[in-house]
Amino acid sequence: MPDSAPVDPFAAWRDIVSQWEKSVNSLANREMASDQFSSSMNQLTNVMLRAQQSVGDAMIKYLAALNLPSRADLVALGEQLGSIESQLSRIAVAIERQGQPAAPPARPSPPRTKRPPPPATHS
Repeated sequence: MPDSAPVDPFAAWRDIVSQWEKSVNSLANREMASDQFSSSMNQLTNVMLRAQQSVGDAMIKYLAALNLPSRADLVALGEQLGSIESQLSRIAVAIERQGQPAAPPARPSPPRTKRPPPPATHS
């Protein structure tokens, strides 16, 4: 028996797929380079953007009907909260500069009067 390389049963399949990919790629490149393709893609993008805007508007109306906040409402609320936090920080710094404590001192906790039960002894 002569030493020969094993036959690859999938070599022909890989060649066919490779040739198919090359032909599809060249066809796609030719089509995508045309002005008609660019125009069609532009129209499709516009349609998709309008549809997305319509869905967004419908969602805002739906949330309003349920008395729930929209994303814009939550963003505005977050901005207000950030503004309030920065104002509080400035006030705390101003109070500390005047030598006064920024917050009232915490009340001491009352003394503990109850004690845990003594450990049980096993005899």
